[in-house]
Amino acid sequence: MRDMAKKIPPEMAELSVYVDKRLKLRFKLACTAQEKPMSEVIGLLMKQWLETAETPPEPKTQAGQNVQD
Repeated sequence: MRDMAKKIPPEMAELSVYVDKRLKLRFKLACTAQEKPMSEVIGLLMKQWLETAETPPEPKTQAGQNVQD
């Protein structure tokens, strides 16, 4: 009998999320059309999101405008 367990590289971690079925299907079709693994695209999207999410917001003046250095 074949070993059916997934072989996950040691530097990788599994991530499980719930999304709308139609969104998942569209995503899978788009990845397939571009011959990209879904996990590669998700990893790229996560990195892009973190670049903005981990950047502290610039201080604002009372008028709501950014302070320039």
